[in-house]
Amino acid sequence: MKNKYAYLLISIVSLPIIIFAVDKIQQLQSEAAPKSANIVINTQEITGKINYSWAAISQGGEEPPPMLKTAVPKIQELTPKYIRIDHIYDYYDIVRKQDGKYYYDFSKLDDTVEDIIKTGALPFFSLSYMPSSFTLSGSVIDTPTDWDNWKELIRETIAHYSGKLNRNLVNVYYEVWNEPELPQFGSWKLDPSKDYRLLYYYSVKGAQEVNNVNQFFIGGPAIGSYYPTWISSFLTYVTQNKLRLDFYSWHRYNKKAAIFSEDARNTRQILEQFPDYAKIPLVISEWGIESENDPINNSNLAAAFTISAISKFHDLLKYAFVFEAKDGPPPNGGKWGLITHEKSEKPLDPKPRFDAFLLLSKLKGDKLSLIGEGTYVNAIAAKNGDNIMILLSNYDLSNKNIENVPISFKGLKPASYSLKYNYILDQMTGTYDLVTTDGNLDKSFLMTPNSILLLELNISSPLATFIPGRSGNANDKALQLSVNTPFILTSPEFRLTPQSSIDFDIKPLWENEDFMTFIIFDAPFSTENGIINRLFLLKQKNEEGNRLVFGILENQKDEISVSTSINQWQKDTWHHVNLGWDQNGLYISVDNEPTTRKGAIVNVYNGKILTFYPVASALDNLEINLSEQQLIKRTFDGNLER
Repeated sequence: MKNKYAYLLISIVSLPIIIFAVDKIQQLQSEAAPKSANIVINTQEITGKINYSWAAISQGGEEPPPMLKTAVPKIQELTPKYIRIDHIYDYYDIVRKQDGKYYYDFSKLDDTVEDIIKTGALPFFSLSYMPSSFTLSGSVIDTPTDWDNWKELIRETIAHYSGKLNRNLVNVYYEVWNEPELPQFGSWKLDPSKDYRLLYYYSVKGAQEVNNVNQFFIGGPAIGSYYPTWISSFLTYVTQNKLRLDFYSWHRYNKKAAIFSEDARNTRQILEQFPDYAKIPLVISEWGIESENDPINNSNLAAAFTISAISKFHDLLKYAFVFEAKDGPPPNGGKWGLITHEKSEKPLDPKPRFDAFLLLSKLKGDKLSLIGEGTYVNAIAAKNGDNIMILLSNYDLSNKNIENVPISFKGLKPASYSLKYNYILDQMTGTYDLVTTDGNLDKSFLMTPNSILLLELNISSPLATFIPGRSGNANDKALQLSVNTPFILTSPEFRLTPQSSIDFDIKPLWENEDFMTFIIFDAPFSTENGIINRLFLLKQKNEEGNRLVFGILENQKDEISVSTSINQWQKDTWHHVNLGWDQNGLYISVDNEPTTRKGAIVNVYNGKILTFYPVASALDNLEINLSEQQLIKRTFDGNLER
């Protein structure tokens, strides 16, 4: 009995542990299981404007200027908003000391700024590095012997580019230094030993002294990664000294696509502790998949990563500057560029990341609501008028994930649509013709590992209008031809053969006294000599009244035809038409009346298009017997495809 109670006690005590363990295992399994994408776009739910935060490029200092000049035409294709450059005070010979005084010459920097403007962008200046004549050591990463010299330099720089009497540029960004905490850029700190805070203080003081100036932005600190202590310590100093801070900036390189959005949210959370700066814009002034000079930067994986990361962060940042525009010079230059160097084996050749940004540049207008992203597949959707675009990425660092991704468009106008697809990295494009009567379209696309896909959905024609069909049953519909769009059958479904028949029901919507002659359908075909003939059906008005004429127009002048009277037809009444041909002639029959035939030598072949024109009538129960093996049927019950 004692053992039984002991067992019971052990069981009761162990039960919560077992339950906790099971829950934990299920949680870990859930976290480990990848989620497949099932993308749904609500085309009527706009969540804001496309903000183009990705349309910014940073160029490093791997060679002296003018490093951008040869790359201008390619960069133009990406329609950047801003291009960032650093080394402006040690590469461009701006500062000259003579007779104990400092003089400023911006002409060399002006040339690079001119190249930036030619791309369609504005300059984003990293105010770096220290003129060697300012420092006791001659080092460009040292502190100046007199901080007023630095203040004056910043004042003159902003006055030159943003001043209304100088370059007169509007909305230029000025960022104080570049990765200040790193040894190669000075090992600046947020303490008196080598104080970045002083560097920023005198930069802002110089900016404040500029008069007659356009709107510009000054900020920083452009640190090399996300450092929470830098944010809080720097903002504490800025707040205490009431300094201008128009944006907060940092750099980030990481293979985790979500890290950039996580950084942005965390940075914003810290900034909210400083009310005066809580809503300032966030800028990542360098970003990428890998900071090292690694081949991964040139891969399809890097391109897929780019789209995936941007899909997560683009609404959280003002700008994110991809590093970099162009490779460094071979053989030892960096390979971070979107395009190769002009001296490489393939000069100025676009890489996969360039293609990713090329597709991003096509997104315009409003951002659309989108759900159903997966573990690997992410997307951005945009709408510009009736044009709808969705850009997808299948980013998988292990290069294994393959998905057949369902894409659903909701809230569309009933219409015929063309859906263009572009697998740009695989150089594979195509178009699907789709129709919706209920505003929904569904299509699935295969996405191989680290592929990117752009879809463009456009109205190709207004949707056919359907009216009650011949039977009068609720589900029976007919196609109304009296709209602007013809009904067309094409190859491979349709082709003219030497012996065929066409049957259909037609409801005239023209007035009984209509005196017009018009073509109801035709099908062009070519002869052995290359002459285009036409098989046709027309409604003709002559002295005998209204007739249906079925025939062949040869060489645009000779006609073989057979006709029958339709004088008895009334508006809004259904009638059946049976037409046919073989090598011995043509025939026509209306409403099961005796067949009228025309004997002739008829050679009909090589036709691949049949067009019913938008005339005042409705069409139902179309059957085309092309051969014993091929029958085309359309009942038009709310759909052109069945």
